[in-house]
Amino acid sequence: MKLIPFYRKQGKNIDQYTLFLDKRTKHVYRVYNRDENNILYWVAFVLVLAIFRAVSSIHLPVYHPIAVVFCIMVGLIISITLGIVVYETYYRDLKEVYLTEPELMEYIKRGKKSLKIEVWLTGIMFILFTLTILLFLVNYWIVWYMVNITIGFLLTVLLCGLPLERFKLIKKSFVDEG
Repeated sequence: MKLIPFYRKQGKNIDQYTLFLDKRTKHVYRVYNRDENNILYWVAFVLVLAIFRAVSSIHLPVYHPIAVVFCIMVGLIISITLGIVVYETYYRDLKEVYLTEPELMEYIKRGKKSLKIEVWLTGIMFILFTLTILLFLVNYWIVWYMVNITIGFLLTVLLCGLPLERFKLIKKSFVDEG
């Protein structure tokens, strides 16, 4: 089942959810965005800061180009794998919702605004991702490497929410209107 996210309802003090369309069956699913425990985020934040501080004086001990490329590839594999796993885990509790065709088209059109924001955010994250790779290649500082893995993870999560079918779906909804 290939699901296309097409609408997110977000805000404070409301039920936040994401709507997905199964393109093959035309079924629509809703996933309520979990309001995770803030303590978990703070513990993770402190843990990441502690790790960064512990490795702040470490530089890559090997400067051979093949070793550096291998190191970057391992970081890419780690960040991409973690990003995909987190994305799929976060959106696992699907509940089918029944929308009429006009309701579906209206939600798809409303989803265009969040799509623009996500595309911009993904572009910024890609620039930061590229910048941290370049900074790592300049001085082989492990902190840049770890920041790159973190940004690569976030970039992967964002890219999972931007399948090509989502763009086609939004374009089709505006073409069908006219």
